[in-house]
Amino acid sequence: MVRTIFDDKSADKLKTISSDDIISLRMCTIAEHLETMLLTRLQTGIDFVIQLNDSTGLGSGTTLLVYVRYAWQEDFMEDFLCCLNITSHLSGLDIFTELEKCIVGRYKLNWKNCKGITSDGAASKTGRHSGVIKKLPEVTNNGAVWNHCFIHREALASREIPQNLLEVLKNAVKVNFIKGSPLNNQLLETFCSEIGANRTHLLYHTKVRWLSHGKILSRVYELRNEIHLFLTEKKSHSASILEDDMWVMKLAYLTDIFGILHELSLKLQGENSNIFQQVERIQGFPKTLLLWQARLKSRRPSYDMFPRFLQRIEENVISENLLKEIKLEILVHLTSLSQTFNHFFPEEKFETLRENSWVKDPFAFRNPESVIELNLVPEEESELLQLSSSYTLKTDYEALTSAFWIKILSSIEGDFFTCLFGTRNKVLEYSSPGISHMSAQRGFSE
Repeated sequence: MVRTIFDDKSADKLKTISSDDIISLRMCTIAEHLETMLLTRLQTGIDFVIQLNDSTGLGSGTTLLVYVRYAWQEDFMEDFLCCLNITSHLSGLDIFTELEKCIVGRYKLNWKNCKGITSDGAASKTGRHSGVIKKLPEVTNNGAVWNHCFIHREALASREIPQNLLEVLKNAVKVNFIKGSPLNNQLLETFCSEIGANRTHLLYHTKVRWLSHGKILSRVYELRNEIHLFLTEKKSHSASILEDDMWVMKLAYLTDIFGILHELSLKLQGENSNIFQQVERIQGFPKTLLLWQARLKSRRPSYDMFPRFLQRIEENVISENLLKEIKLEILVHLTSLSQTFNHFFPEEKFETLRENSWVKDPFAFRNPESVIELNLVPEEESELLQLSSSYTLKTDYEALTSAFWIKILSSIEGDFFTCLFGTRNKVLEYSSPGISHMSAQRGFSE
């Protein structure tokens, strides 16, 4: 066909393009090589931790994604281990059986080397009371611990919202129905382009994407005037919602607060962070909520923390009664958020971290008095004091951050520091970037 329409030279160029079969073969070859390289490392008997994420696919089944973290060549590595297709009727025990067939049967790994499992906590699949987690202590001889993913907990806490504000959120998603129709979506984009709007299209909303609320609210708020004109021309009943000052004020607040929650979620993701940094951010957020409540309760309420809401107040004439009513609803929401965060992140759960604070910065304990306060055994106190007095190791720590502990374990011979560090389990648990990040880093949660 190319030769007929153009010429022989153009037709010959098609021969230089690889066929679909060749590309597919190359992809499979690369995948097999990566899998072999990963298994070669894990089969050496090194300790590892895994993360489980279950997601509903296009069919009726569920996909279980398994990620692995391990220490290799003086650094922490994260890789995708396997993907299991499981049917919806399988119990937690059945899922564990499928998982064991993959990890032990197919990959020949030893459960005793697994030091922990992190999951999104879905009760029926990978929650604390599921068969997967109940079998974990048994197969690892109580050598592994389960942790509920930080990002998932933050997402669950963010869903706590009073009924009045929830109705605004639902209506915003309802207004967003334009995105669901290709024709309406195209018409809105054309309309926005013609009137010179900065944005021309809306975003999809889905509960599977934990940051979806913040994104669609922001876009609906930015295009609220354009959406109102468009819906008015379409003679839609939803246009009246955007004419309600109270509704728009609440939308502005929800856009701000979900944007803040969005930012917090992103801070809990990414490489080169550790469990101590995560906990600091999580514990700091409820305190920030208390500060905001105090600002709103003062004689001269401040709304600086909610920029869109504040801009709405400054640019429009808002009655005092209306503002007071909205302020009370915001206070209720902030109080509810604070309580929910304390529920999902209870203070007592972080007690172990405080007891092992020396992992965060061992060189902060250079005198005997500070070391004694850590409640270590005498052997551990002596070894920590010796470590913190080494300027060479301090230089390595500043350069390597979390990988510093792997270098210590691999370079020091004999029993030196073995009492202090125990096994690599403690290094993986406290010093490495949080395993709860792995799904988000690979675009799974977003």
